[in-house]
Order: sequence, then C-alpha cells, then structure tokens
Amino acid sequence: MKTKGAVAADVTWAQAHQFRLTRHHLMSSSPRKDLVRVVGDIGGLQAQVMSAAEMQAAVRVNCNVEDVRTALWKDKTLVKTWLMRATLHVIPSQDLPTYAAAMSEYGIRNTNAWLKFMQITERDLTDLVDGIGEALDGRALTRDELIAKVGKGRSERIQLAMRSGWGGVLKPVARRGLLCFGPSRGQNVTFVRPEKWLGMWREVDPDAALIELARRYLRAYGPATKNDFTRWWGSWSGVGNKAWGGLRDELVPVSVEGQRADILGADLESLASARHQPSLCLLPSFDPYLMGHAGREHLVAAAHRSRVSRTAGWISAVVLSDGRVVATWTHRVQKGTLVVNVDPLIKMARTTTKEVKARAEALADALGLDGAKVTLA
Repeated sequence: MKTKGAVAADVTWAQAHQFRLTRHHLMSSSPRKDLVRVVGDIGGLQAQVMSAAEMQAAVRVNCNVEDVRTALWKDKTLVKTWLMRATLHVIPSQDLPTYAAAMSEYGIRNTNAWLKFMQITERDLTDLVDGIGEALDGRALTRDELIAKVGKGRSERIQLAMRSGWGGVLKPVARRGLLCFGPSRGQNVTFVRPEKWLGMWREVDPDAALIELARRYLRAYGPATKNDFTRWWGSWSGVGNKAWGGLRDELVPVSVEGQRADILGADLESLASARHQPSLCLLPSFDPYLMGHAGREHLVAAAHRSRVSRTAGWISAVVLSDGRVVATWTHRVQKGTLVVNVDPLIKMARTTTKEVKARAEALADALGLDGAKVTLA
C-alpha cells in the first residue's frame, strides 16, 4: 500500500532492516546473563521444534543449549507454552501473566467449526478447561496421566478430544494461563500449572496487556502495520484494531520506500538515524526475525519465497545478509561435527561463505560439538 498523508520520516528498507537486526540482538552477541532479557525483547522463541528454539537463543546470546534448558527447567526464568498463532513459544516467566491476560480475551478462531471437528460442545470445552486447570494444581502430569485424571467419568468422545494432536484442548487451557510445559519425564512431556510451577502469578488487565505486547512487538519488529501485528499475534478478529487503537498516541507513521507503516514515536530517531553496518546471520528454522510480518517480500525475493515459507507452515533455516535472506541451510551432526549444507538463493561471495563458516563454528560451540563443516549445495 502506497503512503497516503503526512509521514514523520521517509526511510529505506536498509534502515528498517538495520533497526530490526539491532532490536533482535543479531548485530552482536549478548552476554549469557542477558539470556532471559533477550528472549523477552524479541517476543519469545518459537518452539514447536525445541532444538530450533535453543539455537534461536544461541545465535543471539553467548550461551549454549544447556543454558536455555537450565533457565526452563531448573531456574524457571523461562517458560514454554502455547502463545502467538496458537504455536509453542518460550518466553520469560515473568511475562506469562501478561501474555495470558491478553490472550484470554480471544477464544478459538472459528469456534463452531473447531467444536464440530473435535466433536464437543462449548459447555464441554469450558468444563474441560476448568478440569485440566484443577488437575494440574500442584502436579506435573503427562498427557496420559492428565487424560486419566480429567477424563475419569467423562465420555469416550471427551477423552478422544483430549488425545487430539497439535495441542487440541490443551491450547485453550494454556491461553488462560492454567497450563504450561513442565520438565520431560523420559520421552513424555509433562504439563504443570504456571502459578504453582513458577511460584508466582499476578492478575493483569487484558486490554492493558494486549496494548503492552503490541508496544513490545513494535520495538522489535517495527516499522510495521496493524495487519503485521495481527499476523504475528494470530488472526483473531479485532485484535489489530484494539492494539493500534490503544497505542494511537504513541504511534507515528513512516514511509519505507513508499510503503506506509508505523513506529513508536520513542523509536523514530533510532530508525531514521540507522546506518548500514554489514552483517551476516545464520538463523535457525522458525526464527522470530522471519515471523513478524504479514508479507516477507522485504526479506526474501518472491521467486524464492517457497524455499523459505514451505508447506505445512515450515519456515526454513536461512542465511541472512544485511537483513535479507540469501540462502537456506540444513544441518546434521556427524562424528561430533556440525555439518551445515548451504543452498544459495543468489550467488554468494567468497567472503560471505567464510562468514557462514565462522557463524557455523559458533553454533557448533553452543551445541557442544567439536567444530563445523560447511558445504554448498
């Protein structure tokens, strides 16, 4: 959409990328002590593939994957649950009440169709949500244990709904702040009640929570539109209007090479004064940097979009040069070495390949491996 009306500044995509790279802690590695803060700054790690989430932290923070696991399961300063886009995320534990409050206002999208698919009624769902929350009060339970406890005395239809994949009825429980992940028990994940697991909770006004999270979103992903925010949050009706309405006095419009977007007034100077600094990043699958906008044309050329945004919502691991995707990559571990195979989208300079090798070595160190080997497809 072309810019209409007065804007506070005209900026380039290079400036927008520089601003976002900095806010995503991708220009330089942060110290290990700042792990939780960095995770909060970027709106969480996307964690449906937990190994990818651990690497998302490692490319931003001078830490290893064990540091992420310690923060989750021992220190409990990070927490894993279903959040934006009904997808698993890892966020700072202290932020969970804010996320839960904001999300509690938005039920299941296409509720009637979802209930029909699950073969339960809205009353069944309400009863299950309350029952699961009560069952987890002070207990860590596997899915089977949860089904046995909550499903006792309920129909086979209800028990089947509880066994459904992709979170099923557990997602609405998580969105109310009544469930998060506990430490795995062997090969089985467990679920816990956040208030008991974390040892803290607070009530947050839902409207204020949504506005605060939209504010944080813009700090990391701006300049952006309310449609971008809606895509990042999850396409619930009215969420973008409510968030942008609550921020109306803080937003200023900018033109990014003719495209209208918004930025927080407090960040306008940082955006307008951003200057190009060469950068190269090795981003894991589902990296948050790629997940923040309704369209990705400014990140990857349309001709290559399907190689990044793949089927079933899979987002490839990518090589990022100056904020734009120049290659995808895959990896495997072979005899203690991280083997990275790079598939360029454009011709890559020899210096770029050397930088990829350096980033791969750093990632190998974070994974506790002996070194890295990089090959080009």
